[in-house]
Amino acid sequence: MIHVYGTSHVSHQSIERIDEAIEKHDPEIVALELDPIRLQALKSGDQNGSEGGPIFIRLLRKFQNKVGSKTGLMPGQEMLYAHHKALGEGRDVVLIDQDIRITMQKLKAVRRKEKVKAGLSLVAGFLIPGGIDVSDIPEEKMIQQMSAQMKHSYPGLHSVLMEDRNAVMTDSLKQVQRENPDSDVVAFVGAAHRKHLEEELSEFDSQSTVEEFF
Repeated sequence: MIHVYGTSHVSHQSIERIDEAIEKHDPEIVALELDPIRLQALKSGDQNGSEGGPIFIRLLRKFQNKVGSKTGLMPGQEMLYAHHKALGEGRDVVLIDQDIRITMQKLKAVRRKEKVKAGLSLVAGFLIPGGIDVSDIPEEKMIQQMSAQMKHSYPGLHSVLMEDRNAVMTDSLKQVQRENPDSDVVAFVGAAHRKHLEEELSEFDSQSTVEEFF
């Protein structure tokens, strides 16, 4: 059975709920929204990787830190905590996210016009008061509204950062379940990805459960 929890990596409550979820389900397997490269970056304290590269990529990293920290768009310290906790308790850990190198390569292929537009919006969000409000953690309705707006305004970026990775994580979880049909699996993913996994996994396995917390 798969139990999926959405997290936000700026909230201490995420850490508490990770403890609660693992204690509640006592899973044999813990699945994380990470790939090996990002896991290593978290372990080393270099969550953003190199500071070099195209200016849009650097702006995107800052954007992910500022907004993604609230919505769970990209994984953070709570994933590292779950990783250490699972291994420390003798549980298996699987990394279900797309290789970050593939994601970055796909970002390079997004239309320049869209990236320029997004880059200007990011700068405005950093410089203009009220441009990006991250004072509160959004609820599910707000997360979905933000995702819909991103898809409308930046379809290429939404495809790369959301749709492609959602598909990879869904396939990864399905494969874990197929290979371990009698095991309980607890998966921790960013809240922005939770809804898609909920829909896909409910069709794949009627016993799967999806919960969110911040």
